[in-house]
Amino acid sequence: MAFGVSPHGKPFARVRDRQADISFSVSHGGWHGLIAIAPGGRLGVDIEERVERRRLDLLIEAALGEEETAEVTSATGSEQLHLFFKLWTMKEALVKAHGLGMGLDATTFEIPRGMRRMDVSGTLVLPQMPDVTWRLEDLGEERFAAAIAHELAPEARP
Repeated sequence: MAFGVSPHGKPFARVRDRQADISFSVSHGGWHGLIAIAPGGRLGVDIEERVERRRLDLLIEAALGEEETAEVTSATGSEQLHLFFKLWTMKEALVKAHGLGMGLDATTFEIPRGMRRMDVSGTLVLPQMPDVTWRLEDLGEERFAAAIAHELAPEARP
């Protein structure tokens, strides 16, 4: 087995000179790491420590949609930081799963409202790929934010 890299930098497993029928994604942040493996479908993960960041306003502007921005900027203190990283990791997991890297503008889609509040899982369709449904899971806790995004097979779509 070996590894290859897509034109946009997404790694994939190779077996006998062809892309393997398995997906994986890796992320690390601070002292935390996350690895996910799936038998098929695109997959992405992200993990980040919930630590203060300078110029959080620039990150909000670069990554969040209108409703998300309003929700994060109306929150205060640790609640604002908690919500921002929750949304950031879910969006980053989707961007990684999608496979276009920075070619996918995270401000053009929003995390489902239920997941921005209490739900730990949900599905969504990106405007750039209306024929693909993504399953999104919030894996975070108090010290770190983490998420996994996985492409659903057509027969598993809601």
